[in-house]
Amino acid sequence: MNKVNTIIIGAGRSGTTSVFAWMEQHPDIQCSITKEVHYFSLTDLYQRGEKYFHSLFEGADKKVIATADTYLLMDHDAPARIRAYNPDMRIIVMLRDPVERAYSNYQYSVQFGHERADVQFADTIALEQERLKIPDIAARNNLCHCYGSLYALHLSVWAQHFHRSQFFIGTLNELRTDPAQLYTRLSAFLDIPYVPFSEQDKAFNTATGVKSKWLQQLLLNREHPLRRTLTFFIRPFRNLIIKSGIIDRIYALNKKQVQLPKLTPEERNSVIPYFEQDLKQLRDEWQIDPK
Repeated sequence: MNKVNTIIIGAGRSGTTSVFAWMEQHPDIQCSITKEVHYFSLTDLYQRGEKYFHSLFEGADKKVIATADTYLLMDHDAPARIRAYNPDMRIIVMLRDPVERAYSNYQYSVQFGHERADVQFADTIALEQERLKIPDIAARNNLCHCYGSLYALHLSVWAQHFHRSQFFIGTLNELRTDPAQLYTRLSAFLDIPYVPFSEQDKAFNTATGVKSKWLQQLLLNREHPLRRTLTFFIRPFRNLIIKSGIIDRIYALNKKQVQLPKLTPEERNSVIPYFEQDLKQLRDEWQIDPK
């Protein structure tokens, strides 16, 4: 098949699901059969090679062939892998107020069983130094909430491998206030006609928790003993299972609506200093203000 030429790299909790949904309905874009394809971020998947990666696409005759992986922005090994695959890759980045994104990531991780409920949001910064030593990028993504919002730091690594013209940077604020403008800009970046999005006002990824954290960990934790056993037996049928949508239905059935605690002014003020220098660098070097 033709090379994948467009990838959403994050940041997670910043509107990437909405952008991918717009891309899926565009007639000139061929998306992967599932949104999150962790080929470049998870070493064991990367070692399966391009044949495995390409198996996650049905046809590839459209102008834009796209996928997403929100682990990638903070994964400093991934840019070299992607450049080796396609040096002309177009890279989509969605940003959000860094404190709000970090807090949303924290709440997601508490609700889905990655973060201990007795650990306070502001206290996770002190834990990051040790957590960043975890080799698994998925675990780092789920536990290093504030580090994941150091946008200038991560973009500086990506900019060592790709020209600035290969980056599209949008913000959640723009997506919320003027989605048509965001998708018009994105269409121009991808060199395709703008197509209105009928669901642009839909709230994607609303506040959810899970009915069973054990089941959620079975679905998401790649080191779960039972999951490893099941994966061994179902691997030959993996693509059929993904295409059937059964995994998405299991996720949906295990979800429940929750009322998440609001970020307090005290919590916000306690973590603002962590982001000050990175935000200044983002404004100076990229002319982007995610707020």
